[in-house]
Amino acid sequence: MTTPILTASDVTVQFGGLRACDGVGFEVTRGELFAIIGPNGAGKTSVLNAITGIYRPLQGASIVYCDRQGRKHELIGMKPHRIVRLGIARTFQNLGLFPHLSVLDNLMLGRYIHQKRGVLSTGLFLPAAVREELEQRESVERVIELLEMAEFRWEQVGSLPYGIQKRIELGRVLTMEPDLLLLDEPMAGMSVEEKRDILRFIFEIQRRLGVTVILIEHDMAVVMSVAERILALNFGRPLTIGTPEDVARHPEVVEAYLGANGG
Repeated sequence: MTTPILTASDVTVQFGGLRACDGVGFEVTRGELFAIIGPNGAGKTSVLNAITGIYRPLQGASIVYCDRQGRKHELIGMKPHRIVRLGIARTFQNLGLFPHLSVLDNLMLGRYIHQKRGVLSTGLFLPAAVREELEQRESVERVIELLEMAEFRWEQVGSLPYGIQKRIELGRVLTMEPDLLLLDEPMAGMSVEEKRDILRFIFEIQRRLGVTVILIEHDMAVVMSVAERILALNFGRPLTIGTPEDVARHPEVVEAYLGANGG
């Protein structure tokens, strides 16, 4: 049996008397597109924050990541930058781009975890530093090609449409070369056509790069059409986990998320 890329058990995040997520547990299979759904405030982003080390769950929780070499890592207690270096990267609901920099410069910032040369050697244009800079640029160019952003390469990010900026945000995360990609509402605020583009890119990321994806998305039509399995949350607690068909029929999901009449 294949070892899951991520196994979470009894994940509880509490702020004072409020539990943002309560006893959440699930497994994600390598190569899978796994979705987490739920109403606003259901605890979806809190789960991603726990995985990436931003929040620390209460004692008794476990989040284990299995890397490309088959090594297992307990993520709880690990610093966020170390988790990124293991191969886990994410997008956030709000854009974190530098609007006055070019698309290329914003993407190059994602390569920091792979840089080995110091500021001094880079500033002095030492041969080893120059070679590394060229290698980093080649990696970024592959992402530009994958996400079809060549025409925007030298444009200032702040001058570009919102949908393109969301694509750049995805690209910057891809330049980190993640093994596990966490997408927190990557299609929020987009038009139907822009959503189709992002979905196409997500499928290409899986197919060409072999990346496993955990997706948070409010558009149920999107989730039901692309996810292989879904975890449904409400008030921080898991309601059910299963295929899109099973989750869509679950009475608590219908009541809590889709509406009592499925609307």
